[in-house]
Amino acid sequence: MPSLLLDEPATSSTTGVKAAERLRATMAAVRLSFTWLGVRKSLTTAQKAQAAESFGAEEKFLSAGKKLLDTRHPAFRAVTVIRGAIQSYWRGVSLPFPEPGLRLIRQDRIAAFDDQLQTYREDLADAVATLQNEYAALKQTARQRLGELYCVSDYPVSLTELFAVEWDFPSVEPPDYLR
Repeated sequence: MPSLLLDEPATSSTTGVKAAERLRATMAAVRLSFTWLGVRKSLTTAQKAQAAESFGAEEKFLSAGKKLLDTRHPAFRAVTVIRGAIQSYWRGVSLPFPEPGLRLIRQDRIAAFDDQLQTYREDLADAVATLQNEYAALKQTARQRLGELYCVSDYPVSLTELFAVEWDFPSVEPPDYLR
């Protein structure tokens, strides 16, 4: 009678191969990426020097930045809420994958995932259009709040191309330890 210890590795290996094959056959990798307007900007060297002087500090030991837009404004929050909903949905319908930025989704759920993300993309576009309508007022508020730190070149002409969501299904091979 063969030893059980000798039989187990072959069975475990066979089971592992079958699991990896099943994983490849039933799951797909999905990657989500955002294009997003940055709302913080570092101060120029001259501005940092002025700030350091007012505090009696050395410029090279000071880090300072400015917030370009009020992220608490309802129109900006609406855009951010949609981003959070997209990320939550992505995490909710997928499983972690060892490679950063990728998750696994069942292949039979890809169409529903794609449809839902298309809906979210439309919601995001609507929210960005609303934000664009408020943009002039947001810049005016920033001009008042930032005073001398306000610089018109920090602000893009339009926000419509600066917020987006993309997703794809890259081909991946599982790491060796999962094979």
